Amino acid sequence: MINKIKQQDKLTDSMIREGDPENILPTAYCEVLFSPQRDRWLGAIRDKLKSMDEDKVFDTVDLWYALSIVPHENILSTKSVLVRKPEHYKAIIVTRGFKQIHGINYDKKFARTPKFNALWLLFSIVLLKQWPIRTFDVKVAFLHSLINKRVFFWCPQGINIPTLKVLALKKALYGTKQASWCWWLHLKEILSLIGFTSNNKDPSTYTLIKGTDKAILWIHVDNGEIVASLKELMEEITHELNKELKVKWDESISSLVAIRIKKLLQGYKFSQTYLIDKLSQINPSNVMSKSPLPMDCKLESNLESNMNKPNLKTIGMLLYIAQASRPDIAYAFNYLENFQ
Repeated sequence: MINKIKQQDKLTDSMIREGDPENILPTAYCEVLFSPQRDRWLGAIRDKLKSMDEDKVFDTVDLWYALSIVPHENILSTKSVLVRKPEHYKAIIVTRGFKQIHGINYDKKFARTPKFNALWLLFSIVLLKQWPIRTFDVKVAFLHSLINKRVFFWCPQGINIPTLKVLALKKALYGTKQASWCWWLHLKEILSLIGFTSNNKDPSTYTLIKGTDKAILWIHVDNGEIVASLKELMEEITHELNKELKVKWDESISSLVAIRIKKLLQGYKFSQTYLIDKLSQINPSNVMSKSPLPMDCKLESNLESNMNKPNLKTIGMLLYIAQASRPDIAYAFNYLENFQ
């Protein structure tokens, strides 16, 4: 009860600071109940729980059967990653994977990620040979794959189960340490059945050869791109993937992995305005420079045991920007990362 009162006070204080209660994102279920947008948030949570039930994400088991119970968390947001105007209210239920124990409820957790130079190569092929191209987004990707270890977690609020019962995961729920690993294995198996083989240099780039026709698929977790030498081959691949996964396709090629893409007369333009704006919010500055680093730049390493988290976050964002859309800052980034 005391914790609930504290959370309610925290919500009230944040309302006073922001001045607009409708813009506040609840951080706990009890905050949802006191939110001005209560009905919309509860609707988002109900929709998510219904979707998880339809996807057979978990089973109910006796409490005594669970060796180790992992807590869960509700993440609430409005969808506005690349589009500034919020579209709808969204709820995600994740496990707190940092509470998992190696050898008991997870083993392997490593999953491949692609190289951006392979992506740029695909766009070059499209421009050179005029191949058809599509981007895609796999909906609730991790929930397509079975989990490889028994993971138990407490029942989220909104689900009624008998006393002394917990939930046992059947699918790789977001937040579990092995979720990416399980999804990568599942996707690799599906692509193999279709006829794709992974590239030796970049295991997240797959090639399909059918007679004289070819198709190449590049994927970053659940977001990717396909190019093919023939439109009929593209349609066949699309049909096969739709049979196995929930996929959203886009032929306009407007964005991919949080990168804005604009088709020009003789090429493509890539930008990451949203990420750069976030970077500016972390470290606001009025300095305008034409070069990534000043000529006399001299830095010293931080020898303190406590990490500078804002600095680490900045370095992580710069890494993604340098790899994806701004190779001109690569030298500056490589220099700065030595002083994390």
